[in-house]
Amino acid sequence: MADLLERIRRPEYTGNDRCWPCTIANGAVLALVAGGLVLLGRRATAAVVTAVGVAAIGLRGYLLPYTPRFAPRLVAALPVDPIDRDEPDSLSDAEVPVGTADGDAPTGDEVVAALLEAGVVVPRGEEFLLEESFRADWRREMQALAGRNLEGLAAVADDLTPPAVEARPRRDWGRSSVVLDGPAGLVSLSEAVAVAELAAARALESRVDESVRLAAGRPLRSLLERCPLCDGELAVTQSACCGEVTPIGETPPEKLVCPDCDVRLFTYE
Repeated sequence: MADLLERIRRPEYTGNDRCWPCTIANGAVLALVAGGLVLLGRRATAAVVTAVGVAAIGLRGYLLPYTPRFAPRLVAALPVDPIDRDEPDSLSDAEVPVGTADGDAPTGDEVVAALLEAGVVVPRGEEFLLEESFRADWRREMQALAGRNLEGLAAVADDLTPPAVEARPRRDWGRSSVVLDGPAGLVSLSEAVAVAELAAARALESRVDESVRLAAGRPLRSLLERCPLCDGELAVTQSACCGEVTPIGETPPEKLVCPDCDVRLFTYE
């Protein structure tokens, strides 16, 4: 029996790699089929179908054959995008702040160098780790911002960004974000990313120059260990179902996600 379950199980579509849109869609199909059987008076058959379907979704991540193949294409064809498929936008995408000595925003290498010089991150072998006092300050700021509503987050973003950038809240299809409207166009920060990067900017205030504070949000997000919204433990996954379409022969990139909030915090190259 154990060998049979192992042959059925698809670990790449379950656990932390489970695609919840696919799970919900397959569950809805199962409910419709079982409900139709009940209406036809075939209650025993409906019970068996339900039990088998629930077991299949639990063990494999889906019920309908080839769901991982066709689901991403269906999602891509939707007029709206209910799923985060790409690397989240960042405060730095709004080209804020503007000012290093030559008038350009600092490069990624310059930001990392500034964080290292300030002792915000420390090298450990081939990895970078957060310095403990900064980790505590950043987490404290995230907890404070996570308690605000979306309008409050937008107000914090408005205060931290230059006058040329206008921040406002937006809610679409159940997803909350803070939109930055400035010289670089529209930049949409998911609520989790907004909390993480605005909290980082506040925690960095006495540690680095103003030109680095808002640009540091993206690289610092890669070092998060707990969710900015729920404080739950984050996971690294290569899930590639509805989340993205991966070309044949290529490996999906690793992503830092919160399984509880179903949000992506970072995509590793």
